[in-house]
Amino acid sequence: MSAIVVRFVRCMLVLLGALAVFNARGAMASEQVISVPLAQGASISYLLTQQDGSEPHWVLVMFPGSAGDLELSQQPDGTIRMREKNNFLVRSRQLFVDAQFATAIVDAPSDESGRYSDAFRASPRSAQDLAQVAASLRSRFPHAKLVLIGTSRGTISTAYVGRALPDVWDAVVHTSTLSSPARGQATPLIGFDYGTIRPRQLFVQHADDGCFLCSYEALRRIAENGQYALITVHGGDVRSKPCEALSHHGFYGRDEVVVAAIKAWISGQPWQDDVG
Repeated sequence: MSAIVVRFVRCMLVLLGALAVFNARGAMASEQVISVPLAQGASISYLLTQQDGSEPHWVLVMFPGSAGDLELSQQPDGTIRMREKNNFLVRSRQLFVDAQFATAIVDAPSDESGRYSDAFRASPRSAQDLAQVAASLRSRFPHAKLVLIGTSRGTISTAYVGRALPDVWDAVVHTSTLSSPARGQATPLIGFDYGTIRPRQLFVQHADDGCFLCSYEALRRIAENGQYALITVHGGDVRSKPCEALSHHGFYGRDEVVVAAIKAWISGQPWQDDVG
């Protein structure tokens, strides 16, 4: 009898494994680089990632950190080329994607290539560019809600573009926020009033973020004072410098649980405010 049970369990495991593979193949994500024309011959590109055949309810418009200059391109065979592959939002984009969620990672505009400064992120021109990106996404997904999400230096963009285009975004998500800007570093966020952002907001911060621009205690005060949602992350791994992506600053080793918590908050489901 026990041998029969063992064989049955093994068969069930094989069947479940096969179903998992089938479902994974049936939910393949496709990617394409889309270029949006801007004024005076410039353009801005974004990398759209969506589940094949899906009609997503949420499109996450993403600003990676660092210089934000991804040099996005797509080869004739469909291969995507881009910089900043270790960035949290870049490397985890397919974890966000399912039947309900798609992502659009925004590159620097062509006339700002290589010099996507903090000041430019905070400028009216940046908001104008994103209005064009949003219009492009609306034409593709007329019924979807757009969510702005940035990480590290990308939170300068989420702050300023989130405030400048209040009717565009259903929500704004700031991850690894530059909560303690210093002289010459992240200066547009010195004294920034997050209360001027009209859409609902979520902050996601690692409790042990070692980047000197990203004090967890400073961020916690921002969230508490404004009564904004906050997801606190613990654990993970460190394989890079404190302000780089393969560290607590980039939620390295915690991608899946952080993404799951963010998606739950966006969609109005029960969500973890403490990810350990």
